[in-house]
Amino acid sequence: MKKLSTALLLSTAAAFAAESQVYTGNFFDEDGAYFGPDCDKDGTQSTGAYYTGDYTSPFKKYLGKTDEEIQKKLDDLWNHYFKGDGNSTVYYETNEGDAYVKDIGNNDARSEGMSYGMMIAVQTNHKEEFDKLWKWTKAHMWHDPATGGDGYFSWSVETYGSVKDRGNAPDGEMYFMMSLLFAANRWNDEGYMKDAQAILKACWKGNGNSLFNEQSYIVTFQPSQGNNSWSDPSYSLPAFVDLFTRWSETNNDKWGKATEATRTHLYVSSNKQSGLFSDYNNFDGTPHAVEFNGNATKYMYDAMRCAMNFGMDYYLFGVDADRETEMAKRIIDFFERDGYQHGRFNWDGSNPSESYTTGEKGANAVATYALMNDASYEKAIKKNLEMAWNERFMTGQYRYYDGLVHYLAMLHLSGSFKIWKPKPEVSEKEVTANEYNGINIANDTTFYSFESCKLYKVSAKPEPKQGINTAISLNNSVRVRSTNNAIVIDNAPAGTKYTVTDMNGRILSASRTNSASEEIRLTNKGAMLVIVGNKTYRVSK
Repeated sequence: MKKLSTALLLSTAAAFAAESQVYTGNFFDEDGAYFGPDCDKDGTQSTGAYYTGDYTSPFKKYLGKTDEEIQKKLDDLWNHYFKGDGNSTVYYETNEGDAYVKDIGNNDARSEGMSYGMMIAVQTNHKEEFDKLWKWTKAHMWHDPATGGDGYFSWSVETYGSVKDRGNAPDGEMYFMMSLLFAANRWNDEGYMKDAQAILKACWKGNGNSLFNEQSYIVTFQPSQGNNSWSDPSYSLPAFVDLFTRWSETNNDKWGKATEATRTHLYVSSNKQSGLFSDYNNFDGTPHAVEFNGNATKYMYDAMRCAMNFGMDYYLFGVDADRETEMAKRIIDFFERDGYQHGRFNWDGSNPSESYTTGEKGANAVATYALMNDASYEKAIKKNLEMAWNERFMTGQYRYYDGLVHYLAMLHLSGSFKIWKPKPEVSEKEVTANEYNGINIANDTTFYSFESCKLYKVSAKPEPKQGINTAISLNNSVRVRSTNNAIVIDNAPAGTKYTVTDMNGRILSASRTNSASEEIRLTNKGAMLVIVGNKTYRVSK
C-alpha cells in the first residue's frame, strides 16, 4: 500500500477544523527558527504552508531534482548576484560598513531593489548582508516617523546617498515590512520588530497619507494626493497583507479588510481572456492611463510580478485557491498559445512585442503552484519549471530587475521562501510505538508533531518485538461503520492498530483499539479510509 503522507495536498480553498489535522517532522532551522504549522484563532486551517509547514519544492516533485542540486542552485544564485564580479553582482558594500543593491541600468539604488535584497538575505540566512542593507536604507531612504517622517522610503537614491526622488513606491514598503518581520522572528531581533511596526503603523495615516486607500483598502500607486485613487496591481501582495493582519500591533481591523481587498484586486486585475495584468490600474482592475508612462495600460515590466504574487499566496495560504487557479489557467494558457515567445502585450493579449524574459520565466513558474491539483496541466507545469530552472543568470546592464525577480521566484520554487514565525510553545510527549502519526519508529528518535493546534516534541521508542505466538491476527468478522459523529470498529481484538485518513491520504486519527467495539470521534465529513491491521475499509460519514 502507498505510504500515507501527513502533509496536506494543495487542493481546496475550504477551511477545515484543525482538531483532527496532524503534521509531523522538523519545523525549525539549524538555529531554532520556526516555520512550522499553525492554526487560525478559531481553530481552522487551510491548505497552505502557513498551516501545514510543508514547503516541498516542485523542482523535486516534477523535475526530480535532489536536495543537493537545489541547494547548489541557490548557492550559485547568491554567489552570482551578491558575491559576483562587476558584470554579475548587484550588491555593493561601502566603506561605512553598509551596502546597497544597485539598479545597474539606471545607476541608482531603489527601494524595490533594497527590499528585494533584504528579503533574499533573510530567506537565505545571510544576516550580515541583511544588516548592511538595512543600515544603508535607514540612513539614506527611510523617512523615519520617530523624527517626523511619514514612515515611507524615497524610491530612488544615488548610490552615494543623495536622494533623487523623495516619493515612495509601495512595492518597496511591502517588501521592507515583510522582510523585517521575518528577520525579527528568524533571528530573534527586537530592533527589526520595532522598525517593522513603525512602518506598519504609518501605512494607515501615521504621519501622512495612507499607503492603502481608506475606502477600497487596496494599496495605492503612491499615497500622495492625485496618486492614491488608483493602483499598481503588482503591489498587491495578499500573502504579505495576510501576515500583516496577524502580526501588526496596530490597525488590525484595517489590515483584515485589506487582506480580502488585496486578493480581490488581483483577481479582477486579471484579464478574463488573456489572464494578463496591466502595469497600472484602477481599484476595479481596469487599466489606468497616466501622462508620464505611455505603457501604463499594458502588460509590461511591473505587471509580470502579479503571477508570482498570486502563486505565492496560493501555496502559502490556499484560502483563495479557486480564484487563483482560475487566474493561473488564464495566464498559462495564454503563454502556451504564444509559445513563450513574447514578453509585452496589450492588456487583452494583442500586439505582442519583445522577447519572453528571465523574470517572466520565474514569475509564471510560481503561478503554476495553482495548477498542481489539475493533472491536465502537468506538461505545462513541467515546461515552466524547466524554463525557470535552466535559465542562465543575468549579466550586463539589465541584470538587476529581471535577475532579482527570477531569484525571488527560485526561492519560492525551491521551497526556501518560508514564513518565519514567532517561536511557539512546545510541549513534551513520550510514546512507545512502531508508528506514530505517519512516522515509522525503528529506533529511539525525536521529532515534532503538530496536533490539535499544539506543537509537541515527541520522544519515541519502538515497541518491544513480540513473539510469533503473541501477534494479533484479525478474523473476517471485523466490521467498520460510521455514525453521525464517529467511526466505529467492531470485533477487532484490543490492541489492533488502526489509521483513519481522508481520500487524499491525510491522517485524521491513528492509534490502537482498546476494546472489541472502538469508537473514534471525528468532526470530519465525507468519504474516509480506515486501515485496521492489514485491511482497508472505505466508509462515508
